[in-house]
Amino acid sequence: MKKILLLFGIIFMSGCGSNPKPVTYKFTGQIAGYDQKKAIISVFDKNMASKPLDTVIIKDSIFEFTYPKQKPNVAVISIEDLKTKIPVIIGDGDIVIKIDPNQLNPFKNDISKSTSALTKKFFDYENYALKDKEKGMILLQKYRVGATEKQRDSIKQLYEQWRQKAEAYQYDYINQNKDYVGLIIMQGLLTSQTPDLQKIRKAFETYPPAVKTTNLGKYINTYILTKGATEIGGKAPNFVGTTPEGKKLSLNQAMGKVTIIDFWASWCRPCRAENPYVVQIYDKYHDQGLNIIGVSLDKNKESWLKAIEDDGLKWQHVSELKFWQDPIAKMYSVMSIPQTFILDAKGIIRAKNLRREKLEAKVVELLNE
Repeated sequence: MKKILLLFGIIFMSGCGSNPKPVTYKFTGQIAGYDQKKAIISVFDKNMASKPLDTVIIKDSIFEFTYPKQKPNVAVISIEDLKTKIPVIIGDGDIVIKIDPNQLNPFKNDISKSTSALTKKFFDYENYALKDKEKGMILLQKYRVGATEKQRDSIKQLYEQWRQKAEAYQYDYINQNKDYVGLIIMQGLLTSQTPDLQKIRKAFETYPPAVKTTNLGKYINTYILTKGATEIGGKAPNFVGTTPEGKKLSLNQAMGKVTIIDFWASWCRPCRAENPYVVQIYDKYHDQGLNIIGVSLDKNKESWLKAIEDDGLKWQHVSELKFWQDPIAKMYSVMSIPQTFILDAKGIIRAKNLRREKLEAKVVELLNE
C-alpha cells in the first residue's frame, strides 16, 4: 500500500510540475503629449515581413505590451503621429523605454531601466555605429565643399581608410558576438553593396543552433543558400543546359581550375565586342586550367551557331533558345548581358562582370592559388 501511495505521489508531483506558469515579459513605454494615440508593436517572420502583434492606447503618457518568453525577435514600436519608429529585441527580458518625441534617432531614447540584455547591446552597437558614421560624413562634407584637388585626393584616401576600418569592425563583430545582435549586423552586411558572402557564411556556421533557428537566423540561412548563391563568395549553383549538338552539359562537367560562366547572345552588340578579348584570354590560359561555358540567350539556333563560328568561341556552349526566359539566366538572376561569373576550382564565385585586363588579372590570380 505504501508503494502504491508513493507511486501516486510521484505521478501527482510530476503532473503538477508539467504545467509551469509561462514566463512573460513587458514592454513599458513612456511618451509625453500622445495620450489617446495608438501604440503598435510589430514583429518579423522568417521572411522578414513585418506583422502587427498588438495595439494599445496610450494613457497618462504610458503604454504597455506583454509577450511570452520566446526566441529573440526584432520588434518595432510605432506611435500614431510619431514619425520615428523604435526597434527593440523582445524575448529575453523586460524593456522600459522613455521616448523623447523630438529625438529623431530612436537609439538615443532612455532604456536604462530595461532588463533585456540584447536590447541594451543592440542600442550600444547602433549608437557606436552612428558616432563612427559621423566621421565618414565629415570627410564627405570636406570633400564636397571648399577642398582643392590636392586636398580631395588626401580626403579620398582618408575616407577609404575609414570605410575599410568600419567594415572590418562589422566583420569582427559578427565573429565575436554569436548572438541575436550579431545576426542583425550580419543582415546589414548581406544587404550592403559588396558583401563578402564567404566570410558571412563562415561566421553564420559557427553560431549556436538556438540563434540560427530564430526568424532572422532562418532568413539569413535562406539568403545565403539561395539569393546569395550567385553573389561573390557564394557557391555557384549547378545547372544543366543543351549544347549545339543537342546533348546535355552541366556546369560541374565544364569546370576547370578557373571557370568563367559567360552569359551572352548573338544579338547582343556589347557581348560581341567583348568576345575577341575573351578569346585571347582563353587561348592564353586554357592549357593552364581555364575553362569557359557560354550560356546564350538566343532565340534562333542558326544565329547562335553562326556567332560562335564567326567569333571563334572555342569553349563549350549551352542554350535553351528561350531569350530572357532562359532557365539558367533566371537561376543566376541575369537581367542584362554581357554578364560573367568567375569561379575558382571549388566552384566559389570569386568575381563578377570583369572585362579585359581586369578579367585576365583575376584569371591569373586564381590559377596561381
